[in-house]
Amino acid sequence: MRHFDTDSLETLVTIVDRGGFTAAGEALGKTQAAVSVIVSRMEARIGKRLLERSRKGVTPTFAGEILIGYARRILSLEDEALAAIGGDEAAGRVRLAVPDDFVDMMVSPLIGAFSRRFPRVQLEMRCDLSFRLEPMLERGEVDLAIITQDPARPLGEVLRREPRAWCAARDHRPELIDPLPLAMFPEGCRCRPDALAALDAMGRPWRIAYTSSHMPGIHSAVNAGMAITILGISSIPKEWRRLGEEEGFPELPLLDIALVVPANASVATKRFATFLRETVLQQEALAA
Repeated sequence: MRHFDTDSLETLVTIVDRGGFTAAGEALGKTQAAVSVIVSRMEARIGKRLLERSRKGVTPTFAGEILIGYARRILSLEDEALAAIGGDEAAGRVRLAVPDDFVDMMVSPLIGAFSRRFPRVQLEMRCDLSFRLEPMLERGEVDLAIITQDPARPLGEVLRREPRAWCAARDHRPELIDPLPLAMFPEGCRCRPDALAALDAMGRPWRIAYTSSHMPGIHSAVNAGMAITILGISSIPKEWRRLGEEEGFPELPLLDIALVVPANASVATKRFATFLRETVLQQEALAA
C-alpha cells in the first residue's frame, strides 16, 4: 500500500514542532514508545531516515523536511474537508503570541483578510520575548506562537529565515562612539548572544546603553541617537541607516522565525496558522 495515514503524519509533525518524542507523545496522548514505533515504521517504509536524534533534540533530515512540508498540507486539507462536511465554520477566540518586532512583517498583512474570511473568530495578541512565549503556549495561555527559534532547542516549523542588520538613525552617528552604545532587548533575547559575540570577536568594545522589552522603546532610543541596534531587515524603519562591513560591522547569522501550533489546536487556530503560512509564502514570492 502506498498511502500515508494521517495519524502517522500528525505524529511526525508534532515531534518536530514540540522538539522531541516525549513531548510529542504527551501532546498526542501516546507513549514515547508508541511515537518511536510510528516513526520507525515510516522510515522503514520510505527507506530513508526522517529524523536525527541528538542531545540537543530532534531535527528533520532532508527527506524529513520534504515529507513534513507535505504532511502539513495534507493535515490542513483534512481539517478543511471535515469542516466542510460538518459545516464546522471557524469560530471562537484565537490567542496569538508573538514578539512585537515580528508583528508588522508577519501579522499585520493578514489580519484584515483573515477577519473578513472568518468574521466569527476573535483575535487576541500577546507580545513578549520568545523565551517567555513558549511557556505560555505550554501552559495553554495562548493558542499558537510565532517565535525566534532557540538553536539549542528548535521548536515548531520555520516560517522564514530572516537576515539581520546593524542599524542607526539617519541623522545620528552613535557607531562612532567608543565603547559602542547598544539598544537591545533584555537578557534572554535570542538575538543578543551572537551579536555581542561578533563584537567581542572583532575586539570592538561595547556597552548596553538602553534596554526595552518592546519595539517602541528600541525605536525611541535609536531615533534619539543614543545607540545602534540589531533588527531583522523586514523590521528596520525605512528612514534608518544599515551598518555593514564598510562601517566595520560583521555580518550576522540568519534568524529562524518559527510557528508553533499545538496538536490539539482548535479549528479557528488551525485556520489562522494556514493563513499565516500562505501570507509568508506570498511575501517571499513577491520578494523573489
